[in-house]
Amino acid sequence: MHYFRIFRRLSIPFIFLTIFFNINPKLSEIKASNKIVPANEKDLDLYRSMGITYMCTNSAKGTDADFEKSLVVAANLFSTVIDQKHGGFIKEGKKKEQKIDARLLQNNIFFQLVGGALSYCPDNVPESMEKEFRNQYEKIQELNKK
Repeated sequence: MHYFRIFRRLSIPFIFLTIFFNINPKLSEIKASNKIVPANEKDLDLYRSMGITYMCTNSAKGTDADFEKSLVVAANLFSTVIDQKHGGFIKEGKKKEQKIDARLLQNNIFFQLVGGALSYCPDNVPESMEKEFRNQYEKIQELNKK
């Protein structure tokens, strides 16, 4: 019973401090940064690596999750982070920052994640997805030659 009184007396100041910090508008301005910073190559590599790691671990042999579901979750998470944290803006290399169309971004992410999974955990990737990836990759190579 003695501990309960001590806890009650100590918790009241913490409650008031919490309310004060949430009400004071100057403090909330400091906490929230309104400036949107485009995702750079380092950010994109981090998000891609996280997605590939998630897919490879989640779709490993012996788990119930399949590769396609893991791919959808990883791609949605990747695109959501780009959209919410970076406002949908990407800056690669010395190019000017650009806002990426959500549909184009989603397709690009799927392609990159499947390619990464083929490098790190090829046994987890279904044959149909591997064939589709190879076909798309060849088409991209042909377009780059022109």
